Amino acid sequence: MKSFRHFILSSMRELIFGLEDSLVSTLGTITGIAVGTQSTYIVILSGFVLIAAESTSMAAGSYLSSVSASDADEEQDKEQRKKHHHLRGHPIRGAGVMWVSYLLGGIIPLAPYLFLSTSQAILPSIFLTVVSLFLVGAWSATFTKRSLLRSGLEMVFVSLSAALIGYVIGRLVNVYFGVNVSA
Repeated sequence: MKSFRHFILSSMRELIFGLEDSLVSTLGTITGIAVGTQSTYIVILSGFVLIAAESTSMAAGSYLSSVSASDADEEQDKEQRKKHHHLRGHPIRGAGVMWVSYLLGGIIPLAPYLFLSTSQAILPSIFLTVVSLFLVGAWSATFTKRSLLRSGLEMVFVSLSAALIGYVIGRLVNVYFGVNVSA
């Protein structure tokens, strides 16, 4: 159990960042595309392309930033490095955690579009994402000793403000350009 806790703590950045970013960017993108096109096919295609490309990009970014941070640590005083290095994971492991977290997070807002029409899937997608964001925030609080409620609500409100941008852009493009691709 101690090694699992150490794994979680050393991977916390990648877990939270991957899940939160994927939930928010996938929700924002597919919601904007859904209201802009009303096409289930385009929403699902865009969702899978986004999740595949972004999870790989995020994993690469995690790896490269971990390598750079590790190199920078070598320039610091040896005592300082011992204090902070024990929670930093291996760059390849961090990249893998980021990739898996992003994939799992992205499937949540996309899932309703696999089973429902575009207009029917928007609200369940938003609801599942809000619940997931709250749970991720609350779960992270169990490791950081923060308030579960505060951490969950913070995750929801900070994250959804970013997702709202996708909806607004999709709605504006639909209204301004009269896009209606229905499929």
